[in-house]
Amino acid sequence: MLGWRQMPDHAAVDVHAHGIPRTVLDEIRRNGARYGGMEVAEGEQGPVVSLPGGKKLRPLAAKMLDFTERVRWLDEHGLRGQVVSPWLDMQGHELTPQAGADWAKVLNDALAEACSGSGGRLVALGTVPFGDPAASVRELRRLVRELRLPGAMISTNPGATNLWDPALDELWSAAEDLQAAIVLHPPTFGPASGIPDSAEFGNLWHRLIDTTLVASRLILNGVLDRHPRLRLVLVHGGGFLPFQSGRFDRSYAIGSHPAASMAKGAPGDYLRSFYYDTCVMTPPAIRLLCQVAGPERVVLGSDYPFPIGDPDPVRSVAAANLGADAERQILEENPNILLGS
Repeated sequence: MLGWRQMPDHAAVDVHAHGIPRTVLDEIRRNGARYGGMEVAEGEQGPVVSLPGGKKLRPLAAKMLDFTERVRWLDEHGLRGQVVSPWLDMQGHELTPQAGADWAKVLNDALAEACSGSGGRLVALGTVPFGDPAASVRELRRLVRELRLPGAMISTNPGATNLWDPALDELWSAAEDLQAAIVLHPPTFGPASGIPDSAEFGNLWHRLIDTTLVASRLILNGVLDRHPRLRLVLVHGGGFLPFQSGRFDRSYAIGSHPAASMAKGAPGDYLRSFYYDTCVMTPPAIRLLCQVAGPERVVLGSDYPFPIGDPDPVRSVAAANLGADAERQILEENPNILLGS
């Protein structure tokens, strides 16, 4: 991350982006059987990875694979750095616990290596396996202590694991001790995918619903009370959570959540326990996010390289007219605090 400080004309850091190094595809070609039978084939729109059982993922676009092109994109859009996280579809939560642990190491090693040649412009976030809580903790410690990565991107719905399950308390404690940034990101197919006759809204609303559900359950189940030092980031502006916190508080006040184990007075009191990215597309939404959560809890996010992401995130923040101090917090100070740089 030292390279960032050599670029005074570029202040902004993008904390929400995705990438898969080509070396990961090479590993599948060589050793796919080790990871439950993963395969990769060339398609017209890019390489297509098949997961165990034959499920084919979306083609990997060239921008997902090209780490040189993304540095050019940073220059074109006034960014000094970008945090690159593994694409959710390839995090391997469909694998057995042992294969998943092996696969997480492959992703983390490859991302760390791919970002290391960027002169400090790119920094990787890793992933952790689920299904074996001890393995989750071991890999988080390895990626922070050995690979020197600032944290991990974790699916809001990693297979059969619930993030609010007390069995994950050791993972959250490790994240606190390591001061690791944990970016929570919804998968392509989560609980909201089960809404009947709504497939066309998958990339539009389902992911926001899934983020909102998981953040709400982390609050109601006391995870943020037990682990107050967690550095949790909610992408896509936190789904609907920041914008419907009043409804959440009212629901709690009328007794809709009798089993809640919160220590604070209302769910809305936990909004500033999270960070939120700016990938909400419009200046009014960014302004409202800052009003509700505070500009000190907002970080820049593009969702690069996906088309539904923000194609010019720095311009979006500038258009929100937040003032110089709030802009500086969002573009530079908050990412540095979050990532420990």
